[in-house]
Amino acid sequence: MSHPRIPGRRFRPGAAGATGAVLLALVVLMALLAPVLAPHDPLAQDLAHTDAAPGVHGHPLGTDQLGRDLLSRLLYGARTPLLVGVLAVVCGGLAGTLLGLLSGFARGWPDQVLSRLADVQLALPSVLLALLVLTFGGQSTAVLVLVIALTGWPAYFRLVRSRVLALRTMAYVEASLTQGVATWRVLRYDLLPGVRGLVAVTATLDLSRAVLMEAGLTYLGLGAQAPAPDWGLMVAEGQGQLLGAWWIAVTPGLGLVALVIGANLLGERLAGRGEGRRAARSTVKKTVTARSTTA
Repeated sequence: MSHPRIPGRRFRPGAAGATGAVLLALVVLMALLAPVLAPHDPLAQDLAHTDAAPGVHGHPLGTDQLGRDLLSRLLYGARTPLLVGVLAVVCGGLAGTLLGLLSGFARGWPDQVLSRLADVQLALPSVLLALLVLTFGGQSTAVLVLVIALTGWPAYFRLVRSRVLALRTMAYVEASLTQGVATWRVLRYDLLPGVRGLVAVTATLDLSRAVLMEAGLTYLGLGAQAPAPDWGLMVAEGQGQLLGAWWIAVTPGLGLVALVIGANLLGERLAGRGEGRRAARSTVKKTVTARSTTA
């Protein structure tokens, strides 16, 4: 497939986007292949070799304060942030996209109500809202996903609503409405294709927020509980030993950094390519218009 051109520039996946994709792929492979790659049981304790440095006693990344192998815990610990992050992004993205479509299409009082609801949601501190929901809803993976999705849907809503309001005035949408096409068909076939790319880019960038929020809540004791391997929990367990056994907290911390940077780089590259395509289309339209005028 050829890439669109504009004068003096060619849009193609850059090094940053490729780096982000590689980092994300590595983390996903770590999570999927954990049973194959892990040299030890992530929950097995070896009290004779606690706080062992990397490479000592057959532990490539060392052990923690209970003698558990850090490499094994790192591999298995990638599963929870990825699972919770992806599910939260999917749930928040679907809710925000659906409400944004309905709000931008219907306008009037439904738009006012949903917009004010999104404003209220954005005004509330995410951590405070999470603490309230987890306190009354209990600590579980499902509730954690709900909390992170609840704090993320307004971003999708506002972007999709803004885009739909612009698409609503397009000739092909007006033609469908004039011909009496069913509302769901207009939303599905006329408006949704115009926002899918925007939602995909937003979801990629939102993954880093969801992962960091999961790690932060787990760090505060509101997510995965010991002895489960989880990167946020591992950082919390090793924070008191940064001077003597820094690898306990730094190893999972680097995993979180790689995952967040990978999602951000890939998302920014996708956003850049979207802007490039829009600029290319705009340039083509101007060129065609100029040639038509000249002719």
